[in-house]
Amino acid sequence: MLNITASSISELAKLLGFLGNEQRLSILKAIAVQEKYAREISEELGISRPLVNIYLKQFEKLGLVKGRSEVSEESPYFRKYYRSVPFELVVSLDVIQNMKEE
Repeated sequence: MLNITASSISELAKLLGFLGNEQRLSILKAIAVQEKYAREISEELGISRPLVNIYLKQFEKLGLVKGRSEVSEESPYFRKYYRSVPFELVVSLDVIQNMKEE
């Protein structure tokens, strides 16, 4: 399991802001058990495909989602499947008190 940590208050605020979005959380939930490609996620959640792709790239950059490319004989011929990475984020007053200010 991935342990997510932030070293500063501003870093934690950015992370919480990113995760505090209903659409992003819905995407994580949609790919928590079964991997899916962007179009499947888009259709399932009613979120535009370009926005789903942007969020998936952001999740990958944070290490919260893993992508796997696959070539298919059916259209679309190239698909990238995504799956959530199990993670834990702990926020407590002790954690916040020990963070550095920027």
